[in-house]
Amino acid sequence: MRLCHRGRSGFRLTEEGQQVLEATQTLFRSLDEFRNSVAYSSGKLAARLYISVIDNSVFNTDFRLHQAIQLLKEREPRSEVVLTVVAASEVEQMVLDGSCDVGIGFFPARRQGLEYEALYTARMDLYCGRGSPLFENAPNKVTLNKVLAEQHAARGYISNAQLPAFERKLLVGASSATVEGLVTLTLSGKYTAYLPYHYAHHWTVQDEIRPILPDVIGYTCLYHMVVQKGKRSSELLSFLVDTLRSIHVPIESASFAIGTFFPGDDVNP
Repeated sequence: MRLCHRGRSGFRLTEEGQQVLEATQTLFRSLDEFRNSVAYSSGKLAARLYISVIDNSVFNTDFRLHQAIQLLKEREPRSEVVLTVVAASEVEQMVLDGSCDVGIGFFPARRQGLEYEALYTARMDLYCGRGSPLFENAPNKVTLNKVLAEQHAARGYISNAQLPAFERKLLVGASSATVEGLVTLTLSGKYTAYLPYHYAHHWTVQDEIRPILPDVIGYTCLYHMVVQKGKRSSELLSFLVDTLRSIHVPIESASFAIGTFFPGDDVNP
């Protein structure tokens, strides 16, 4: 059967190709479940865990996945970790379709079939780059009207309805599904963009980008650990989830709106 079309017009799967892809993914997941089921009893097979993480987490000092992996390997030296760093929009889908066991990221909405647990927080500020009309007066001598007059690079992994009220008013002229892409657009001096403080720090210390009114329009957002609801966990996955839970500072997630929050917002995104 023909599985795909490819040529000058691009690449796409046929209907049969999509079915084969999904069947193959199911087969590989079953093989991994088999491997994990017999790993401890056989003493020969290494259990394998798949983890997906949002693309900017490593710079956040509150993010402690590396410590959890260290403890995991000390407990089970033969275990194998497959770590994938992806755009925020991909983390949930990988957990949902079974291509990874646990995901960590920023999830402004909630998807059926997944369980979410607050893990850590990140400071979010609006930034402009050198060459922007706002740059010389940033961070605190910029008016909100001038901010609204400049073009903004939107986060492609979050819908407008899930944004804080002020952020919805910005004049969108570009977008990116990754934080690295947003930084690139900000460095051009042609766009503002909301960036995690821990990720932007590298460029702020070099005075390539500056935050804008951080005490007025900056905020804190919540990052979660996500697993598939109702999925039977292996002993290794249970250990990793429990370890991630124990080594992160407990967060009262009820004090946060879903996704992002601005004090004073009338609309709960």
